[in-house]
Amino acid sequence: MSLHSISLRQIRSRLVVVLIVYFIAGTASQRLVPGVDEIFPFFGWSLFSNVPNESSRYTILIEEHNGQAIDPPVVFLKAPETIVTGNRNIGRKVINKLGRAKTRDRKGKVKRYRRLLESNYLQGRVRYELVYERYDPLEKWKTGESIELTSLGRFETKVAK
Repeated sequence: MSLHSISLRQIRSRLVVVLIVYFIAGTASQRLVPGVDEIFPFFGWSLFSNVPNESSRYTILIEEHNGQAIDPPVVFLKAPETIVTGNRNIGRKVINKLGRAKTRDRKGKVKRYRRLLESNYLQGRVRYELVYERYDPLEKWKTGESIELTSLGRFETKVAK
């Protein structure tokens, strides 16, 4: 039987049968093997249902600038340019390195990253809190709420610029 002799109706009916078998196999694969949601190449269409919707980061909350309290404290990325200078994305990387060093109790690295952060990205006398934040990105975007906010310490810049 050549390709030209197969009618469109036959192709359509075979395709429908293949799709039905695929759907049944994908659904059954979730029930056949305990603890396995899907067996390649049969999928039960749970593409993102098992992916945790959670992120984490280190950040700083700026509490005071040149003796003036900031209430509520403002996060580094949203701080006004009178407080934060330079490339904020690079500053955020420094904050992440500072947070990891503080979590691992690496005093030398904490000192080095604090000096780097304070001399290049914070302007004036700034009191800030280093925090570890776990959050759901959608909830954070909608409400600003975090799942967890853990303080790693409060610091103050050494010299006002």
